[in-house]
Amino acid sequence: MTALNKINKSWKKTIKAISLTTSMSILCPGLAIADPNVVFGTNWFAEAQHGGYYEAVATGLYKKFGLNVKIDMGGPEINGEQLLAAGKYQFYMGNGVDQLIATAHGLPLVTVATIFQKSPTCIYAHEDITKPQQLANPKYQILVSSNEIHTWWPWAIRQFGYHENQRGVYTGSVAPFLADKNIAQQGFYGSEDYMIAKAGVKFHTYILADYGYPEYSETIQTTEEMIKKHPEIVKKFIEATMLGWKEYLTNPAPGNSLIMKANPKQTPSQLAYGVKTMKDGGLLVGSSEEKDGLGTMTTARWKKIFNMAAENGDVPKTMDWKKGFSLKFIEDIHVAMKN
Repeated sequence: MTALNKINKSWKKTIKAISLTTSMSILCPGLAIADPNVVFGTNWFAEAQHGGYYEAVATGLYKKFGLNVKIDMGGPEINGEQLLAAGKYQFYMGNGVDQLIATAHGLPLVTVATIFQKSPTCIYAHEDITKPQQLANPKYQILVSSNEIHTWWPWAIRQFGYHENQRGVYTGSVAPFLADKNIAQQGFYGSEDYMIAKAGVKFHTYILADYGYPEYSETIQTTEEMIKKHPEIVKKFIEATMLGWKEYLTNPAPGNSLIMKANPKQTPSQLAYGVKTMKDGGLLVGSSEEKDGLGTMTTARWKKIFNMAAENGDVPKTMDWKKGFSLKFIEDIHVAMKN
């Protein structure tokens, strides 16, 4: 079975679930889309990498724009795109490849901005590995989550010469990595590396974007219906969010307070580490941010993501990939880190 066929099979189940959830939401409606109350779903437990949203809530930025925003924290068992398509969320934290897969399967989802210009997706390797290509050796096992089998992993096989049989299962824990020098693992720069460093293990972090990985990460997804019926809410949400990120990177205390309430496992030191790595890694500030502002996306970059996804076998090479994103909102918003 090809990679595309596997994805098609998986997405048939997702689309069926979306159809059922949508039918149920008609009988038991949640928030009215026309209401300025909106729900934003994150893709994981609250952490520093979600800080701008929590900051915008904590400092009243969303309120200033006339929005009452509730942040719905994600997790490993939550299908955020399904909830977005079903109308339970008005906005969701997605990524470029998943958006294109959703578009290829006819889901009415659209990406309208990105938070990270540089994807935090990375590989952690022990100190004897001085470049990621060294892991292309059968003695090494590389732990990959089920969600990333169709995103960075096929790209890494081509880029670094890895072999499919090197892939192990990443479950969200760094324990296997700490216990075995022949294990490398995927990660999210600023998250797992905090735990590895705290354990006293010497390691290297290889951010895949530094090697050409084109992904837009932590994007803002919405629906075609929201764009058509409530474009003013979409624009306000994006602008308030970008201002939230600008404030968070300057003074993260208000946002961090809400993050720790939502996810008590987060500590002040871990959050401080997350903020530092976002700044040091230049994750939010790409080559076009200084000119066009936070959240900027370009058609050229989306073309690179599509080419990668098509080469991965995630999407058909003949699909209309431009349907998956809209630049019209972010092009009118200019929130730069430097005034």
